Amino acid sequence: MLLVVEQLLNGLQFGLLLFLLAAGLTLVFGIMDFVNLAHGSLYMMGAYFAATFAAWTGSFILGVILALGATLLLGIVLEYVALRHLYGRDHLDQVLGTFGLILFFNELARMIWGPSPYYMEVPESLSGAINLFGISYPAYRFVIITAGLLVALGCYLLVHKTRIGMLIRAGSTNRTMVGVLGVNIVLLNSMLFALGAVLAGIAGLLAGPIL
Repeated sequence: MLLVVEQLLNGLQFGLLLFLLAAGLTLVFGIMDFVNLAHGSLYMMGAYFAATFAAWTGSFILGVILALGATLLLGIVLEYVALRHLYGRDHLDQVLGTFGLILFFNELARMIWGPSPYYMEVPESLSGAINLFGISYPAYRFVIITAGLLVALGCYLLVHKTRIGMLIRAGSTNRTMVGVLGVNIVLLNSMLFALGAVLAGIAGLLAGPIL
């Protein structure tokens, strides 16, 4: 029975990790109707940023904070420089454009971090285990479960319970009308894409120490 509970927790942890990776992609495609094949590259960069900053600062927490900021900035710059010009095009153009970004980020990561695996250790404070449902479960995996649930709740509250979420939903339904009412659709899209990039970065930095 304990083995079943442990495997259920492992499945929940892995499922929430996949949710964190897919949540940003779902927001961008479901609301902006934009196909971003390079979303996985943001996941990769989030993991590299976290490993690099954690090694530089000697602190996992500081590494996480800096990695989230770097991923947010990368998302903003990427949206402004490359992706904004693809919004009005059809999905095939978006697929081709973002596939090119995959190749770019792959080579960029190879140039900066090299072709060999770049490892990130589980922080010492989270390397132990906790007593959960009568079993000894790794603390870091429990952190992933908690973070995934909190992000899911936060996304729900943002989209359904805030004014920004109302504008996002309205913009996805009738972008022209929302723009006529005085809402800056360009800024709204930039904020939404940056949020998707941050969610990908969260998935990357959490997955780094265990994958």
